[in-house]
Amino acid sequence: MLQMNLIPVILPKPRGFSWSSTLCFLCLVCSSAARSKVLLVSMDGFQHDYLSKTDTPNFDSMISAGVTMPYVNNSFITATFPSHYTMATGLFSESHGIVSNAMYDPVFDSTFSKKNREPRWWDGGEPIWITATKANRKTGVYFWPGSEVAIQGIHPAEWRPYEEKVPLEDRVRTVVSWLSRDDFELAIMYFNEPDTSGHKWGPDHQEMLPVIRRMDRLLGFLMEELERAGLKDTVNFILTSDHGMTTIDLKNKVVEVPKYVDRSVLHTMVTQGATSMMRPQPGKAAELVKALSGIDHIHVMLKKDIPERFHLKNNRRVMDVFAYGDEGWTISEWNATVLQRFGNKGNHGYDNTLDSMKPFFIAQGPAFKQGASVEPIQNVDIYPLVCFLLEIEPSANNGSLTRAKLLLNDKYLNGAGLKTDCNFAFVTLLAFIVIDIRFFI
Repeated sequence: MLQMNLIPVILPKPRGFSWSSTLCFLCLVCSSAARSKVLLVSMDGFQHDYLSKTDTPNFDSMISAGVTMPYVNNSFITATFPSHYTMATGLFSESHGIVSNAMYDPVFDSTFSKKNREPRWWDGGEPIWITATKANRKTGVYFWPGSEVAIQGIHPAEWRPYEEKVPLEDRVRTVVSWLSRDDFELAIMYFNEPDTSGHKWGPDHQEMLPVIRRMDRLLGFLMEELERAGLKDTVNFILTSDHGMTTIDLKNKVVEVPKYVDRSVLHTMVTQGATSMMRPQPGKAAELVKALSGIDHIHVMLKKDIPERFHLKNNRRVMDVFAYGDEGWTISEWNATVLQRFGNKGNHGYDNTLDSMKPFFIAQGPAFKQGASVEPIQNVDIYPLVCFLLEIEPSANNGSLTRAKLLLNDKYLNGAGLKTDCNFAFVTLLAFIVIDIRFFI
């Protein structure tokens, strides 16, 4: 039999000393050290094929070092608030309740805008920063729809009120400083570009090329900051977007609803653009649908007839009449002359099966495959994936961890890496403790 000659260090046993308490403490410390940190970043409106339009060396480097996919199958409506809250909660819009960037709630008899911070609008879902906080994981969110709201009475440890003027590099420095703390495990960050420029120019305009390159340089800066902090090879970094972008024509591709129906039938257009949620006058829903049916390039229906694949209709904030346009078409209560004053050349919100609406996805870190491309996941899968990486129990969600696990390498899935190293160190230390105990008995 192999024998080990271990020489224990004999110390006087202090009053109140407990080996069991010490063992539990060491277990907690070891477990915390083994868990990887997670960084989730969204670049708003980053269409999946932007990476093929110009040189993007930093995106290319991340793809080579990590795992990607052709696109993400995102949820409907393909708009900023519902899509980001779906990523954060793993729930479809009909479940978490943020069904659009603007809404009317008949129970509240109140409207919602993007500046709303009332918890009652957001409590249909539990975002990842709340799940993590409840599991005693220190979390920070630098801009993300819902992150300023005290959901379930809880804020993340660090958060910032939205201010678009904050330089993108300043956001990066702050988030990396959070992750540099030993006790910080999850950081989430949002960039409003390239969405802002995509609306202004349209996705295919030459002016978008420098914007894409700007985001590539920003990614390079983020990687440099992670490396400077000693985090680049230890953080599990997920980089994605909420939706894509398509070209619109506010002169020739507009359906002006007031041309077809008046206020005796239509009460309010709660939303307009790629989609429209319409409040009919009492008892006039069927009449409103009939008046708008047969118009080219829009699809109008009663709420109950919204396709199941949209995962939208089972929520009271979806109005009794719903319409969505063909790609590039705008549904509006204003005429083309008024709309052209906005000057926008790009928009989103269209059918989520359209190629132009699909965002990109790249992930890099100790848990992820390297130099791999996998089948597309859904944006609802991001929530259970982050929970898995943080080793916390997810809240109820619509996502699939089975789909998301395709991104992970075998070493991580088999429990190797830091966790195994830590377990070995712990067992070794435990052997010393067991041997040492006999000297105190």
